[in-house]
Amino acid sequence: MRNMDKGALTNADMKQMKYKVLYAFIFLIITICCIVSFFPVVWILLSGFKDVKEMYSVPASLFPKNFDISKLGKVWSEMKFYKYYANTFIMASGSVAFELVVSGLAGYVLSRLKPKGTKIMLALIFWIMLLPSTMRTVPLYMEFKSMPIIGVNLLESFWPIWLMAGANAFNIILFKNFFDGISESLIEAAWIDGCSDIKLFFKIIIPLSVPVFITVATLGFNGQLGQFFWPYLLISEKEKTVLGVQLFKMKNSTYTMDYQMLALIFTVAPQIIIFALFQKYIVGGVNVGGVKG
Repeated sequence: MRNMDKGALTNADMKQMKYKVLYAFIFLIITICCIVSFFPVVWILLSGFKDVKEMYSVPASLFPKNFDISKLGKVWSEMKFYKYYANTFIMASGSVAFELVVSGLAGYVLSRLKPKGTKIMLALIFWIMLLPSTMRTVPLYMEFKSMPIIGVNLLESFWPIWLMAGANAFNIILFKNFFDGISESLIEAAWIDGCSDIKLFFKIIIPLSVPVFITVATLGFNGQLGQFFWPYLLISEKEKTVLGVQLFKMKNSTYTMDYQMLALIFTVAPQIIIFALFQKYIVGGVNVGGVKG
């Protein structure tokens, strides 16, 4: 049997010329894709350190003539990015909390408790995933403007974004598939010992499901950092402006193009850092959650 622990090609395969050529070709394609994807980020970062005249000069140059790192501090303080970072992190943290609790419990119910109508509910969740987001925009906005039954207006707050994060169909399916792979013997042993369903979720399921919880938290937090549409639509108060909305509003501001370029870096930097730190958890959690069940 072939040992596939370290990849599709074994050491014996790599001794053959055809596999060496194949490996070199794949590596070359991946390298080109990485360069093409990463080049715009490098261009934006370096362009932010140029003055306006140098930025529009022909022919264009990649590196600035005068590299002044203190310009980052000026952009941070003058544009008051600390305020937008605080608002964005509050929005993202609340969304992650709702994703983990609501989607996690929903996945647990569909996986382990399986009440009547579970199959119908799963079908509805899959259908919701197929619906284009544009079909839900107007109904959701009207609901948030006047919540059914209670009639509360949730506009000008982060509550609508948090509630939508909790009702994420993809996360529910991801949790359900992961929970399906947990040993039945552990669940039955806990029930025999008198463990309730809720206590079972927090004492047994969660400790065994750390990879998928980290995956959902990381993807959710990273996604909320780049959120634009719903914060722009629901929140008009300047004190609650988030990074994505502020970046959009900068196009009509008095800030020069070099300042706007550096502002882009402040916007994407948290997402790059978070993905780099938690990449192995993201890949591992999605793989396990997608395979089990």
